[in-house]
Amino acid sequence: MQQLPMYPTLESARLAAQECRACARSETRSQVVFGAGATRARLMLVGESPSGTDDATGKPFTGPAGRLLDHLLGELGIHRRDLWITNLTRCFAGVERNGRIENRPARSAEIRACAPWLELELRYVNPKVIVAIGAPAAKYFLGASFQLTAQRGSAFEVVGGRVVIPTVQPAYVMRLQSIDPSRYDLARAELLEDLRTAAIAAGMLPPRPPLPE
Repeated sequence: MQQLPMYPTLESARLAAQECRACARSETRSQVVFGAGATRARLMLVGESPSGTDDATGKPFTGPAGRLLDHLLGELGIHRRDLWITNLTRCFAGVERNGRIENRPARSAEIRACAPWLELELRYVNPKVIVAIGAPAAKYFLGASFQLTAQRGSAFEVVGGRVVIPTVQPAYVMRLQSIDPSRYDLARAELLEDLRTAAIAAGMLPPRPPLPE
């Protein structure tokens, strides 16, 4: 893991990250996409890596998948400014497929190289609850043996007393809309409920009412 000095503020860490050259993703980015949102958020969302749109805007989850995320949060009465949103890696890397540039999955060495920045975000934001979006993020927090399809939506307490709730990527849900609409409806509903579970655990929404006897 890359060793970094301690920075006195989250903003100083963000500025320092702009010069990071710890892995090959630094060669394909337009800019570093650091986390964004409420700097003392009770809820943090962690995805895998920035999209091409994020690479252009400099903000995480700003493309079509981000718009779906915003819609779902809105249904819960939450805005992204109430959260801290970030990724395992902070630089875009693409691969050409069918004449278009698509996100390349983050390599384990790249995730390790970028981990100090994520740990700084965790230290300064100090969230109560983390939503791990997608299998790579879930495995980062919960271990390599974690199975997202079997365990998504469950709450896991990790070292430090934080709760991690794994869920699927909004981009995966969006892809289902064109290839399997019935599965899309289910996946969207499950993602919404996972976000609701996380918001309740973070104290941002009231608990669900008890089931009638």
